[in-house]
Amino acid sequence: MKIEFVNSRVEENFLDLKKMSKKHGAVLTKAIHKRYAQLVALSNVKELMLSGLDNPHILKGDFHRYVGWSITGNIRMILDIGLQEGEQYGEGVAQRTTITIMGVCDYHGNKDEWIIN
Repeated sequence: MKIEFVNSRVEENFLDLKKMSKKHGAVLTKAIHKRYAQLVALSNVKELMLSGLDNPHILKGDFHRYVGWSITGNIRMILDIGLQEGEQYGEGVAQRTTITIMGVCDYHGNKDEWIIN
């Protein structure tokens, strides 16, 4: 899968593990890096959604065009799978091979607190 980042700050935070560990701790850094490595190994959005790896799911509310992928507890990697406004997840979306990492967020219900963005 082709991985893109929403901006250079998110990219730097994901790729500089030493910096991430210093800022967010070793445990969360290891969990984020593990999830990133799993994402890179997938071929398309469908593989992600059917992977069974910690419940990737379409989000609701302001995040309705994104996928949340559990890292730990309420912490999610937020992924843009290319859903357009009003578009539903279907076979066309499932076959997409590019995902944009929006960041990492403590997302639960009406609460969203960005950890990496």
